[in-house]
Amino acid sequence: MEDPLWVDHKVLGTRELHRDSNFGYKWDVYVRRPVHRVTLRQAAQLNPSNQRKEKRLLLRCKGAGVSTANFVMDLFAVFGDPIDHSLSPRMHNAAFQAVGRRASYVPVQCPPEVFWDRLDAFRRLNGRGVNLTRPLKELVVPKLKAGSIWVDKTQAANALVWDQGGWIGDNTDVQALISRIPTTFHNHFGGTAWVLGQGGVARSTIVALQTQGYEVVVFGRHRAPGLKHVDWVQWDYSRLEHPRCDIFVNATPLGQMGEAPWLVSPVFDAATLVVDWVYRPNDTPLIRMANQAGCAVVDGLTLLIDQAALSWHLWFDLAGPRDIMADALRDFSQ
Repeated sequence: MEDPLWVDHKVLGTRELHRDSNFGYKWDVYVRRPVHRVTLRQAAQLNPSNQRKEKRLLLRCKGAGVSTANFVMDLFAVFGDPIDHSLSPRMHNAAFQAVGRRASYVPVQCPPEVFWDRLDAFRRLNGRGVNLTRPLKELVVPKLKAGSIWVDKTQAANALVWDQGGWIGDNTDVQALISRIPTTFHNHFGGTAWVLGQGGVARSTIVALQTQGYEVVVFGRHRAPGLKHVDWVQWDYSRLEHPRCDIFVNATPLGQMGEAPWLVSPVFDAATLVVDWVYRPNDTPLIRMANQAGCAVVDGLTLLIDQAALSWHLWFDLAGPRDIMADALRDFSQ
């Protein structure tokens, strides 16, 4: 018969068993060890039999005088497809360790067609909070228990927290970008912003820009439904050669590691603010072109750290330690 301790270890993946000569069994939560090897396929194998075995083990440990205070670890994750490029686990795990929070953060490769099954399995692993990246930010919205005003406006969510039987959503991408772009309300004529892309991060970008008073022009290959109060332009690289805008935003994977390269070199006016959501590499082709033109820039790594720190407001009702997160990604900011 398979040792139930090993069954539990395989399924939950966040505890390790140690034998102690003084008393039976002892659990030790390993926060600093990588837990990404735990698959949600294994998590889905949880069943009442395994849960009963775990309860018996807890009672046996209590009887042996072993504290069960370390048994519970909150699990957080970033879901997306692809996900190998994500720096979120490195950033959040460093922050958890620095503040002494008993939690771990893992990446989950998740195509849209299996999203709900894997999210349910994640919750059964004591999953408490989630970040979402493409292509899942819009998919999650219809089944949220509740969402912030930013979720309502964008119809996209990138941060979730489990609360009383359901997932609550927020969009920290919007808030991160608002904090990095100037308002136009002091200018009677307003300003114009060009946005490349129509996905979840593009929707967040549009709402952030409109909140700050900009007229938005969206470039896409096919007009996406639900785009409101924007001018839409068919994707044309020749139009991008000489941008005529106050803010230029790349909300596509162009220039990301393993994705399509830039096929045009925009010639920017030095007064243009250039924003690139791509952060791997951080020194993207677009950021380099903007720097060469003397433009102010907002890079993807800065936005990643901003939205991550804002996620802590949703999860813990406090600001995330931004300095610690930034320090964890220092190697990627060069």
